[in-house]
Amino acid sequence: MILDAPQKAPLLPDEGDHTPIEAPPSYEDTFKVLSPTTVGLTEPKSLSGGPYSASLRSPLHSPSSIAGPSSPTVQKACATQGKRNWLQWGRSRTEKDVRATVLGLVKDLVREHHSDSSAPAGILQSCAAACEGRSLFLSSILQERSIENHTPLYWAIVKRRPDEHVDEKAQIPDLLIALLSHSTPLTKDTILDIRQACLITSDQPLFQRLRMSPEFATVSGKDQMLLGVTLPHDEIEVEELAGDEGQFAMDFVIPHFQKRMMVTQEIVLEFIARSRMWKLTFAIAGHNPPNAGAWAFPSPPPVNAPKTGSWTITLGLQDSSPPTWLDSRLVIPDPSIPGDPLSGPASPASSPPPTDIPSFFQSASMTFGFQSKPPPAGRPPITIRLPCRDRLQVGNHIMVCLEDNPAAATLQYAGNPYIGADEKLRGRLEGRLKVPDADCTIC
Repeated sequence: MILDAPQKAPLLPDEGDHTPIEAPPSYEDTFKVLSPTTVGLTEPKSLSGGPYSASLRSPLHSPSSIAGPSSPTVQKACATQGKRNWLQWGRSRTEKDVRATVLGLVKDLVREHHSDSSAPAGILQSCAAACEGRSLFLSSILQERSIENHTPLYWAIVKRRPDEHVDEKAQIPDLLIALLSHSTPLTKDTILDIRQACLITSDQPLFQRLRMSPEFATVSGKDQMLLGVTLPHDEIEVEELAGDEGQFAMDFVIPHFQKRMMVTQEIVLEFIARSRMWKLTFAIAGHNPPNAGAWAFPSPPPVNAPKTGSWTITLGLQDSSPPTWLDSRLVIPDPSIPGDPLSGPASPASSPPPTDIPSFFQSASMTFGFQSKPPPAGRPPITIRLPCRDRLQVGNHIMVCLEDNPAAATLQYAGNPYIGADEKLRGRLEGRLKVPDADCTIC
């Protein structure tokens, strides 16, 4: 008797049948399948040399690497999971289903916020592989405002622990870095969403490290030619002091100050202080004046706008910063004064004999609430008042001309003693969120 051979079940569903063999794995199953112990994920490798590996991890230790989506280790481990493998399931689903599943997994990652786990990196790698199989781009999905009208990057920053609470010895990248590594190139809308998150959390250290990354770099083409491949970034340190007047200070170091002013004609410093995003700009009048016609000039206001070619300083609010009164001043110390935190290599110009003129740093304790310092020997610092006649808000700014201050006007001259031998300009912006004193005048 001849018996028909039993029919074998097809290994794959028909091409026209998009019904999954079984239900998609739950979020918990996904973590179990993609956990480092099950999948065999080693220390992440895809961030090595990436745009965020150096900027975001400093001062944290940068991870050496994150295995890419096509890593043989990940493929071999995932292959052992059979039909429950999420990647295998992704191949049998429609593009719409895969996209919806990826969005759900990313939302769960952000909601749980596994900042100290390698699980986010592993899951995002698997999502990238699944998207690639369906001609989807994970970078585009991660930049959609899919979670309460914001991107996953926004929520990762809002829920991120402050830098002072992050373990500097940790070698595993946090959720934000994992998301950023799969999101490039970033769109302008995504960058705005990230800036908004930094402003909401007042995360100045993170904001500065983001600004040093290529995606956020504001360095012009002329600056790149002038400064070279290894850009010496402008250094910014912000200090917020205790008190009821909202005192803050911002120390800065600008490399090749005079060359950049003459060639690019604009140097922009952005920072976050007192729950506001600020923009301090050194520029030459006639070159892209910010918000022309919306100036909050010091009192009394000038009759005419700055003359073309004049060196100017402007200070204003950025993005969605709330309006405020501001009383501030800019100080440029003598770089030859030893022991000053802003001092660098001494200027080649000879220093005059010590004077008895009280320094700005000494008088600042009474005016701005900063700790008093003994008067240093050498030249007194250049001080420039930046009082505001009206309440400062986004869309207007304070502008002063260096020509209005004889000492400040010399910053545009070669061999100026207030610019260090390393061609760096060191300065300090000090302010308080209050109505300027009635007797304030431009120094």
